[in-house]
Amino acid sequence: MPVNEQSSKKKQQIWASLILGLALIICSVVVSAGFIRIKGYGRTVSVTGAAYKEITSNYAVWEGNISVTAPTMAAASAELKNSRSLTERFLEREEIPPDIIEFQPVNICKIYDRERVLTGYSLNQTVKVEMADVGRITRLARSASVLIEQGVEFNSRPPQYLFTGLDSLKLEMIQVATENAKLRAERLAHTTDRSVGAPTSARVGIFQIRPRHSQDVSGMGISDVSSVEKEIVSTAHISFILE
Repeated sequence: MPVNEQSSKKKQQIWASLILGLALIICSVVVSAGFIRIKGYGRTVSVTGAAYKEITSNYAVWEGNISVTAPTMAAASAELKNSRSLTERFLEREEIPPDIIEFQPVNICKIYDRERVLTGYSLNQTVKVEMADVGRITRLARSASVLIEQGVEFNSRPPQYLFTGLDSLKLEMIQVATENAKLRAERLAHTTDRSVGAPTSARVGIFQIRPRHSQDVSGMGISDVSSVEKEIVSTAHISFILE
């Protein structure tokens, strides 16, 4: 093949390669620009709204445990009967209605020495009182030490303080947290001269029921029963379209 023809073919191949490369670059730019426009058009803002409300417990539960130990079952049963009688009189003096006093089944435990010889019996019985009078339950728990002074081996447990209106309150809290999330999104959008459109996703956070003035937060949620005065915290995680 003549040298001139070979040179001409090489030039054609070079130009074809340049044109093909330029076409690929143009296509790449067009696709990229289209992706940026779509991404910009559908841009969202994600915010977390919060709602706080102070509540006061309106129901309380108190438990105490009677324990006796004796060499024989008969002696242990007699001692438990006497301790229970003293406990009932104590509750009567505290003006606790008999119909809300619950004595749970007796737990029996045999006691052995190191040689596995039976040496005695330990009997335990729990008494439980629950009522809407939170103040009376608090006083009851504090006064239970009187039983110890009377010779009763009695363990008074801290009262559990509850709020019975949580179900309806939670719906209210979710609404407030959602409104707060939208307000935060609008304030963020205002700084960039944008407006908030429709929500694209929404998720309610875990409720935190904690002692008042506490800052505790748990990923599993908090359900405090140790304090009368509480605070309930609700969050809502929402994404909005920016228009």
